[in-house]
Amino acid sequence: MNGSFVDRRDMQRTLFAELSRMFADEVPLYDKSLALNLICNRAVVDLLEARFVGFTATDAQLEATSGERHGAIRIGTDEELRWVSRFFACFGMHPHEFYDLTALGTKSQPVISTAFRSITEPENRVFTSLLRTELFDADTAHQIDTLLAERSVMTEQARTLIMQCEVQGGLNQQDAVALIHEATTRVFKWTGQAHGRVLYESLCEQGFKIAADIACFKSHHLNHLTPNTLCIDLYSAAMKWRLGIIDRSEFEIGAHEALAQLLDMADTDWLLLHFRWLSFASTDAMAPEPISTERVREIV
Repeated sequence: MNGSFVDRRDMQRTLFAELSRMFADEVPLYDKSLALNLICNRAVVDLLEARFVGFTATDAQLEATSGERHGAIRIGTDEELRWVSRFFACFGMHPHEFYDLTALGTKSQPVISTAFRSITEPENRVFTSLLRTELFDADTAHQIDTLLAERSVMTEQARTLIMQCEVQGGLNQQDAVALIHEATTRVFKWTGQAHGRVLYESLCEQGFKIAADIACFKSHHLNHLTPNTLCIDLYSAAMKWRLGIIDRSEFEIGAHEALAQLLDMADTDWLLLHFRWLSFASTDAMAPEPISTERVREIV
């Protein structure tokens, strides 16, 4: 690769840092959720350090692990998917796996999905759902297709930069910044610009809220962006407590249960899966030790 081009993984990290800032402006509790997640992940690491002799995670390593993001977008047409795919390729991210959400019984939705991520060492992921209008009756499909035909979710500037990246084999610093700017100010930003109110209400009444979200807005947007959580049950209990949904005693019960389940599940394979700086050689040398109830209480 030309030495003047920005490394695609560095571009990816910058993209998700900027998407995170964008999402924090859109969702007021997002920053607080990130801070709480880091505390919960620290608790998990404290537990694992007590369990596995020789295991440790520095603050920098923990922050990097907690900084990974899982996002989701919903798109309307095959053409939109082609451009989204080309966009993520600029950041070293490609479609991984195929999910058919049309075949889930009572939970089925008229979308098929994939996840864009790096093929090796995936740090960030974007779950991407594509609407399939052929699954609706002819009249509804026509209304949806008409609305989707009126929008262009990828800006001309973004298209130009994507094609430039493909032709050149990369982007320089200035162009990489410009493409990320387009993503966070236009392509994935929530605008709230809706149309097709009658269709929106009709789709929602039929249980197709995902389809309504896709078809009845003038652009797609980042539906969610979540941090890498080492123990989702611990994080969930902590979030409910801080939001006032449960009291402290209920949180402590939930936290104890979550960490007990983690201790039953976590082995050296689990460590390798969640902490990529570890190696087989390093985990082979880690001897598991029993943990006292008092130590778990201290961590909680």
